[in-house]
Amino acid sequence: MNFGLNKRQKIIIASVILTFGLLSTQLVDFNLRFRFLAGLTVLAYILSLWALWEGINFLKAIILLILPTLFALGLASFYFLLPVRWLTRLPVALIFGLSYYLLLLSQNVFNVASIRTIPLYRAASTTAFLFTLITAFFLFNVIHAFNLLFIWNGLLVFTVGFFLILQIIWSIDMKERLSTAVTVQSFTLSFSLAEISMVLSFWPMVTTMWSLTLASVMYVLIGLTTQILRDRMGRRVLWEYLSIGTLIFLVAFLTTSWTG
Repeated sequence: MNFGLNKRQKIIIASVILTFGLLSTQLVDFNLRFRFLAGLTVLAYILSLWALWEGINFLKAIILLILPTLFALGLASFYFLLPVRWLTRLPVALIFGLSYYLLLLSQNVFNVASIRTIPLYRAASTTAFLFTLITAFFLFNVIHAFNLLFIWNGLLVFTVGFFLILQIIWSIDMKERLSTAVTVQSFTLSFSLAEISMVLSFWPMVTTMWSLTLASVMYVLIGLTTQILRDRMGRRVLWEYLSIGTLIFLVAFLTTSWTG
């Protein structure tokens, strides 16, 4: 499985292969792109598992690979919405490759930190949180672009939100088993996110603003929850998150065309 490669080399190889896989989506017939997208998502999981194989168990093989897999799915799906120009798509593909490399490095830190304490844990947590929000934005953008019924928007947002929130909350203590508390907290937050998405489905918002608003709501929900779980919640922290949430709501309100 290792082929004489260390973990960093495997992470680089996985990132390069997925970058070329993303670029190749532009070379296949349009009718085959959805199948190709599914194949790229599966490939992202397999390559990520291969790159992080050392020291990984069954639970981490699921939880740690949620974010890399969904990030690949989200950006590849969003990739189809970009203008059909290599001048636009090539830089995005290069950014994807670098981002995927950084993402796998952060997941590797979690893999090691679950066994012993290492100083890079805080940096990895910040990176994972940032990529979680970026992934959510991409996937929410694609969901809204399909112009589905509000109930389907809620169901899809709940599914995406549950898995993204689950891996963030689990990374706080990284227990050997997935606790009921982590599952319930993830379910509650994702259900709240889904309810808000259904309400916003009746709001005449453009796709970018819709996904940005939901990603911002996720930021507030996850941020407050993680601060509480880490015993860092205070009045200043509470007001910071609420202020950001209020600001995003005002921006969404002011940028919405109420006259059609």
